[in-house]
Amino acid sequence: MKRAVVISALLLSMGLSACVPLVVVGGVAVGAWIGSDPRKTMLIKSDTDLAANISAKIIDQWKELAHVNVDTFNGAVLLTGELPSAEAQQKATEIAKSFPQTRKVHNETVVGPKSSAIDRMNDSQLTTRVKSAVLLEVKDGASVHVQVVTERGVVYLLGVASPEIGNQIANIAASVSGVKQVVKLIEPTLVGQ
Repeated sequence: MKRAVVISALLLSMGLSACVPLVVVGGVAVGAWIGSDPRKTMLIKSDTDLAANISAKIIDQWKELAHVNVDTFNGAVLLTGELPSAEAQQKATEIAKSFPQTRKVHNETVVGPKSSAIDRMNDSQLTTRVKSAVLLEVKDGASVHVQVVTERGVVYLLGVASPEIGNQIANIAASVSGVKQVVKLIEPTLVGQ
């Protein structure tokens, strides 16, 4: 029954927003976003290209020695994952800052061995559970424009929302079983649009 409610809520949210692609993970429909994406098409393309370019440079730099995820929103770059040294962390930040589209960099990587496939699957499942909880509990879903990224049980919220909605999303995420910490990287408005 609860699964049907979650799927219904996710499908309903698609009707409320124009940009929620649908992915099926473990039999549950999951939106790539919570809410809609308020960025203009050219900014979405710029952010997508920025993430791909940063990721390619990081892969070229460390090949199999690192696991780094690159997420972007409105020129804000979030780096998560594992790097082999503190020097590598600094270099990853420099790589991200080297692109003119980058407004700011949040380097949340850790020094250590690459996470396992099981750890990454657990993080993906946790992301799904956080998104579902937010969709079920937020009263004003049309004002939510947030990406959820999970690494090592830490949930990162990247996007734009009012301070009230951002706090509500963070509190909901923190209440999900298995979440170790919530890092809120939500800005109140889009910059430069």
